[in-house]
Amino acid sequence: MNIWVWLFSVEGILHNIGKANAYATQEKNGERFMTSSDFVRSYLGLYTDVDYNPDSVNLLAGIVDTSKDGLISFTEFQAFEGLLCVPDALYKTAFQLFDTNGNGMVAFDEFAEVMRKTVLHQKMPFNMDSSFIKLYFGKDKSRLISYAEFSQFLHDFHEEYATEAFKKFDKDGTGFITAVDFQDIMLSIKSHLLTKDVKDNLIAAISTGQSGRKVSFPYFMAFNSLLNNMELIKRIYLNATNGHRYQEVSKEEFLHSAQMMSQITPLEVDILFHLCHLLHHTGKIVYNDLVAITPEQYFKQITKRLAEIKAVSVSVVKEVSAAE
Repeated sequence: MNIWVWLFSVEGILHNIGKANAYATQEKNGERFMTSSDFVRSYLGLYTDVDYNPDSVNLLAGIVDTSKDGLISFTEFQAFEGLLCVPDALYKTAFQLFDTNGNGMVAFDEFAEVMRKTVLHQKMPFNMDSSFIKLYFGKDKSRLISYAEFSQFLHDFHEEYATEAFKKFDKDGTGFITAVDFQDIMLSIKSHLLTKDVKDNLIAAISTGQSGRKVSFPYFMAFNSLLNNMELIKRIYLNATNGHRYQEVSKEEFLHSAQMMSQITPLEVDILFHLCHLLHHTGKIVYNDLVAITPEQYFKQITKRLAEIKAVSVSVVKEVSAAE
C-alpha cells in the first residue's frame, strides 16, 4: 500500500454515495453497517484479489471507522464525505489513517505499525530509531503528536525519507547514486510530486551537469526542491513577463527575476530549463511548460472534483431523506 497514492485517488469514492447502503452487509438495531471488507473491497473496488491483505483493508477502513469498532455506519460515511471537502483533506485523512485507536493523537507505535504495512517501507525500510523520529516523538518515543504537529511531521518525513534512501543507495559514501536508483527513489517516495511528463523524463533529466549518468546529492536535493516549489516558480515567470503567460523566457531572464523575488538556486533553474527543453526543445519556457511539470495540478483536480461530488451527494442525501 502506497499511502499518498491512495489518498490522492480517494476522491473517487463518493461517486455512489446514494448506493452506500447497498454495500452494507451487517445490521444492528435496525441500522445497516459496512464491514472493512464491504467498504474497501466491495465499495471502493480495492484489494479485490482472493489473496488480499486483510491488515491493509482494515487499516484503510479505519480512516472512516472513527469508532474503531470494525463497522462503518452511514453517519461515519457521511462524516468522511465532509472530511474530504475541507482544504486540508489529505492531511486530515492521513491523520485518521495513523490514529488507529481514535484518541485524536498519533503515538510512535501507531505510526510505526502503519508504516511497516506499506509497500514503501517493505521495499525501503525507514530507520525508526533515527534522530529525526526522536525529535518528533521524543528520545524514548513516548510523546503523542497532535493533528497540527502531525501534518508538519508528515511533510518533513517525506523529505527525510528521500534523504535516507539516497544514503542507503550511496553505499560507498561518494555523494552520488545511479540514474536507476534516482528513478527508484522518485517513483517510490516522491511519486505524488511527479506529473506524467516528469515521470517519462526522469532518466533523461539527470544529464544536465551530472557526471557519467550519476546523480549527485546537491542535484537530488535541487530536483526535489524545484518540484516542491513550482507555485513559486510560476510567480517568478509571471514577474519576468509582467503577467503574460505566452511570452517566452530565457534562462538568463528567469534567473534575473528569480534573484529579485527569492533565492531559487541556479541549479534548480538549470533543472527547470532542462526539463522544459525535454518537452519542447526550444531552450526557453512559457507558462504551459510549468503547468506540465507542476504537481499542484493534481491537487486542483481533486479539489474541483470533490466540490462537484459534494454538490451531487448532498442532493442525493436530501432525496433519500425525503423518501424516508
